[in-house]
Amino acid sequence: MNQFWKMNMSVEFSSNEAFLYFYLLNECNIRGWQNPFEHPNKTIVLATGMAEKTVIEVRNRLQQKGLIEFVSGKRNVKSPTYYLLDVSRKGSNMVSKTGSNLVSKEVSSYKNKEIRDKTLSPTRTRESHAVGDLFPDSDVFEKSLEECFDELKANQPWKETVCMNIRIRDKTFMPADFDQYLKSFFQKLANEGETRKAPKDAMSHFSRWLDIKLKSKKDGKQQEKWIDTADRKPVRVRSVDL
Repeated sequence: MNQFWKMNMSVEFSSNEAFLYFYLLNECNIRGWQNPFEHPNKTIVLATGMAEKTVIEVRNRLQQKGLIEFVSGKRNVKSPTYYLLDVSRKGSNMVSKTGSNLVSKEVSSYKNKEIRDKTLSPTRTRESHAVGDLFPDSDVFEKSLEECFDELKANQPWKETVCMNIRIRDKTFMPADFDQYLKSFFQKLANEGETRKAPKDAMSHFSRWLDIKLKSKKDGKQQEKWIDTADRKPVRVRSVDL
């Protein structure tokens, strides 16, 4: 993560590029730093709120900038494979080559396993792909609002990513206020009659809600400033001859 910020001083990253990179970094961390790793597009779309087309464009730019390498997946058969490069040695052909070899080995290993599974039990293989495709992650399942709130509040990498993306656009936002906004969001859900929420769905929903909330707050301050300025009238001072 520190290397990303050092690189950010010389290479410009969009908010979507930063968001997707830190999301993949967190997913790698969850897997015990398994690198490379597979991850389905629909899970990224659900977690980040980006359209699938945007995810594909952003990951291409991340690869061009030397942060990741990936191998595209095959719909309903295999998820894309991601490899997070060592950006502290960006530009090193050895790292790039190693990353490509690891990704290639991972893909080859998967294909060999797929062939063996189809030979042993074609029906079982199709069923396992279907289930994995529909339910790629336990975070997709709904939980009570209390459990969902606790899980999101404890997800420090996600919180840091959201705060960083907001700070890129709005320097007045204070990360210390994040938990209070999160609490207000879940109170809103409860007031609307919601009792359960999937954590990943809550992440994307909260991110959109927070953007609207902060924009409304900023527009309100600008409007107050405009009204205050408009109400000010010049004051004429009469001079008195003594």
